[in-house]
Amino acid sequence: MSRIAVIAVVALAAAGCGSSTAHNASTTSTNSWVAFSGCMRSNGVPRYPDPDTTGKPPKRSAQQLGVSSAALTAGQSSCRRYLPNGGRPPSRSQQQLVVTQGLSFARCVRSHGVPNFPDPASDGRIPDPASVGIDQGSPKFQAANEACAKYRPPYMPSNAAYNDYARSHGR
Repeated sequence: MSRIAVIAVVALAAAGCGSSTAHNASTTSTNSWVAFSGCMRSNGVPRYPDPDTTGKPPKRSAQQLGVSSAALTAGQSSCRRYLPNGGRPPSRSQQQLVVTQGLSFARCVRSHGVPNFPDPASDGRIPDPASVGIDQGSPKFQAANEACAKYRPPYMPSNAAYNDYARSHGR
């Protein structure tokens, strides 16, 4: 995971774990990413994309964006103020909060009938459920995801977000 993505996850997690707080933090973060994307386009990276359904811009190399590495780096430096946590790496306590939130969500999902749901990895992120054979569109998973919404880390999609993604990607 990129440093920017880690910062975004930690900033969202630090904002709160309750469902309405997490939703507000997610909205705030998405707005920050929209501002960051616009800033990048205004600062020498005209093809920099807006956030995708996860709320963050898709990863693109300088070559994919049609600019030099120097232009991409300069744009990132100019626009850092829009990044969660000002683009600084997360503190130890912020990292621990991400791990704790992910672990609470994983335990909750398992207690709601999805026994093979994975714990977070050492970086605090829960691996993609599909990587362990979990269908996020199944009624059982969706019921557990809804029941555990107050613990859901910001990078894990809600049922509505997952369903929108699956629909747009022909799943």
